[in-house]
Amino acid sequence: MKVLLNSEIKLYRNISGYNFPSKLNYEEAQEIVDEVSVPLLEEGYEKFTIEGLNSFEKLDLFEEGKITAGVLENEKLSAVFLQEGSPAVLLNGEDHIMITKSSDELNFEEIYEEVSKVDDLLDSKLIYAYREDFGYLTSNPQRCGTGMVLESIVHLPATDYLGANSILSSLKRLGYSATPFTNGSSKFVGSIFRISPDRTIGQREEEYIDKFTNILKEVVDMEEQNRKKLYLERIIDLEDLVNRAYATLKYCRIIDEEEMISKMSDLFLGIELSILKPKKDIELMETINKFKNGHLQIERGSLLDVKSRNILRANNIRKMMKEVF
Repeated sequence: MKVLLNSEIKLYRNISGYNFPSKLNYEEAQEIVDEVSVPLLEEGYEKFTIEGLNSFEKLDLFEEGKITAGVLENEKLSAVFLQEGSPAVLLNGEDHIMITKSSDELNFEEIYEEVSKVDDLLDSKLIYAYREDFGYLTSNPQRCGTGMVLESIVHLPATDYLGANSILSSLKRLGYSATPFTNGSSKFVGSIFRISPDRTIGQREEEYIDKFTNILKEVVDMEEQNRKKLYLERIIDLEDLVNRAYATLKYCRIIDEEEMISKMSDLFLGIELSILKPKKDIELMETINKFKNGHLQIERGSLLDVKSRNILRANNIRKMMKEVF
């Protein structure tokens, strides 16, 4: 059963002698971009200035998780360096440098090796802002220390259905946050959550990774047990939930992003518990991403109003349902 959907590491670094990006002027920002460019271009990275991208290129990179809202907000100062299969390097977003890499497996140690190589490369050419008592200095005090943020996206439909409040409270007490997988909405949509530790001061990277990995293994195990419980003890409720999602997605004529995520969550629960039997394999995150607002507009090649997006999304979902079932 697929519970963990994505694992990501972000390393935040700042260059000594410069203000944080919120206080940078254009000349200082360009100096940072130029300093970082030299070693990355030598390693085969390609440089993109955010201001030089068109609206759809920005939207595409944002939807793929290769740039952040902070980079977009600072587009006159920011840049991104990309290389196929390598960590992305973002400049002048929330901090001077963010090195990030994600995976669809629980393999933080492997991801850390990759981002560390890029970090070591830059560290050999730059002077990072660092203090012995605080570690790496970042614009967000909670990231000081390792300057590393771990994040996982998990699918917890059975736990959510049976009552997710207890696990969310437990995670909070242990120093972890669990937020809904939505773009800015406060609603808990589709039983998909982002889980990450709240702070990084006082821990070594290896310890930080080990603790978080163990927490995630417990979360995954709990969800698997709850799925079995739901199937064995509440099969009628489960079949009703899944078939309502199936019917909505198969016959909808207009559907917004939040409802799409919610129904896809229920649909995939049905697939994984063999209530529904698709003709071909599909992945939850990949499927959701195809029907998100940004992807729809990229596909159409124009910015769409809300109703047009929701109609196009419904049309595309009906086509997918016909192909898969």
